[in-house]
Amino acid sequence: MAEQEKKPKKRGIVKRIFGWIWLGLLTSLILGALVYDAPWKVIVLLLIILAACTILPKPYRKWFWLSVAAVVVVLIIWVFLPDENGGWRPYTFEKELAALQAKYAVPDSENAALLYSKLFEGLDIDSNQPEFYTKSEVSSISGPWRGTDHPETAEWLKGHQRTIDTLMEISRIEKCRFSITANPADTERWEHLQKMRRCAFLLLSVANNDIAEGRTDAGLEKYLCLTRMANHLYQQPAIIDFLVGVAIEARALTHLNRFIMEGEPTEQQLQSIATSLPDLKNNWGLDFGKALEYEKLLDKNSFCCFFYQVNPRGDVRFSRKPFVPADAYFLKDAPVLSYWQRKRGKGAAVLGWFFMPSTPQEIAKAIDKSYGKYYAMAAPNFDWKRKPDGARLRFKLNYLLTIKLLTGMSESTYYRFHEIYLKSLAFRRGSRLLVAIKQYKNENGGWPPDLNAIKSRVLAEAFIDPVSGSQFEYERHDSRFSLYGAAGNIWPK
Repeated sequence: MAEQEKKPKKRGIVKRIFGWIWLGLLTSLILGALVYDAPWKVIVLLLIILAACTILPKPYRKWFWLSVAAVVVVLIIWVFLPDENGGWRPYTFEKELAALQAKYAVPDSENAALLYSKLFEGLDIDSNQPEFYTKSEVSSISGPWRGTDHPETAEWLKGHQRTIDTLMEISRIEKCRFSITANPADTERWEHLQKMRRCAFLLLSVANNDIAEGRTDAGLEKYLCLTRMANHLYQQPAIIDFLVGVAIEARALTHLNRFIMEGEPTEQQLQSIATSLPDLKNNWGLDFGKALEYEKLLDKNSFCCFFYQVNPRGDVRFSRKPFVPADAYFLKDAPVLSYWQRKRGKGAAVLGWFFMPSTPQEIAKAIDKSYGKYYAMAAPNFDWKRKPDGARLRFKLNYLLTIKLLTGMSESTYYRFHEIYLKSLAFRRGSRLLVAIKQYKNENGGWPPDLNAIKSRVLAEAFIDPVSGSQFEYERHDSRFSLYGAAGNIWPK
């Protein structure tokens, strides 16, 4: 009899022990959720479960858990119901994109981008390229070369004369604005940039041949055409366009500097170079601010297209295929999801309701806030000696951590962009100084004793090295001279 009484007591003790363990784990989860900023929906759910296990009278607890089970069953049934086909696509911020397009719109009659796009449609520079064109270590883009030394390259380039003439005509148009898509999977812009780069090689090769064979006016015009093409890319809001423009301009200025110093340019040619060089002002704040507008919109679209969908009526819902936004809206050849991938996607949408904000606009506000420190970089008094602090992140159990990781990755990139921006401006200013130095030599028979001797020929800003903030260094060595700044030599290069 005593043994029979002990068994219920033991079961009661074990039950209470497991009950206290369960409450301890649940309390720990709630505390952890509060400490690590879990979404409020998750915290509320945990608190409801805690209240049901402690405050709710025991006779009603079984009804609570039956209700929970019923909700779970309903959600499972919903997951396996046929998918709704309502033209849903990944969510993007179309109104912000339209505002950005309107802000930088250029009339078609004044837009060089339309002519570039038309040229690129049928452009084929890759086929049958001769070895000396760009593949050899010393190639047609390295420096002046004669057609008699490389007849196969000269003949091949003649086959692209129409493309060269078209590029020179397009470059004379001042304004250029390619379409702004802010599409996370946009491949067309990459193709355009690749073709722009190939066109630059084409012009550079022909220009070097012109210079070597005495057609200096024709060669010079092609070098200047390259600087105008670079300026077209500088007008785009994306940083990648700007960087490709920097690369094209650097090649053009390298060969222009060689022509200025080692060739025999006329005064008219020197004046043409001086007036054709891009702006010598430091427009970092304006250029970087323009880039941030686009980069921020791209981050918003990159984040929200994973977690939200929108239909033609403008209705927004949690994505039925999170982490798989590569459908027909973004890519032409999108993978077709299997049955179980679609079901798993609907199940993930339920979890999305707990962990993500109800609307993409809340995501947008968080990204706007995170970009505040980047807009500070556009200010003239920003301390660039301070190291990037993007790695300092406090662990959180919500979407804000992901946003900080997404936007924080750009900080070191922007530091590097600023460095490249200033080096490019320094090289451009140095080229302008070389023009004035050559003009002085042509008039006086020798190199200037110092930079003060050419101050009346050039705007004051051209003498300042934007990297160091000090004046460029100039040293005369009898029959030669050197011009350099903090980023390195301008001449000799």
